[in-house]
Amino acid sequence: MALTDISTRRPKQSDACEIALIDADGLATGHATFRETPHDWNSFSASFLTGRGLALVAEDSDTLAAWGGISPTSTRQVYEGVGEVSIYVSATRQNCGVGRRLLEDLALASECAGYWTLVAQIFPENEASLSLHRALGFTTVGTRTKLGKMTYGPLEGCWRDVMMLERRSEVVS
Repeated sequence: MALTDISTRRPKQSDACEIALIDADGLATGHATFRETPHDWNSFSASFLTGRGLALVAEDSDTLAAWGGISPTSTRQVYEGVGEVSIYVSATRQNCGVGRRLLEDLALASECAGYWTLVAQIFPENEASLSLHRALGFTTVGTRTKLGKMTYGPLEGCWRDVMMLERRSEVVS
């Protein structure tokens, strides 16, 4: 699959099963999120498709390869335009540019929606995600030490550090 074969679009409810499978791939690594269950359509919609939320899926032909979303960091007016980004790539589509295409398009869409800052919270062990975000202009703000304790998987009961990265728009101020 060539990167030119990848397109992005807004998700629709009929994508729910594929979104959940991609999400499950990330959860299975233990290095994607503190959540222990994949998104169903209701939780995905509530997180990324309501209010100022924003989401895209990446596909080739009719198969989803990845999903990404931005959720507002706060409902307070002072933080309007600041969103937290999430990117999940299918285990079968990693390391082929899908995540990069999706994050590029999501960043552009976020600027069109008025977001001036995107933040990402990434486990330090998730080197691929850190590399992707840094390649697209995210800089490390710091590490939140022992931010939360895992409740599932091989790291259940372990306190986890989370790296905070951000990207400031050069278009929206």
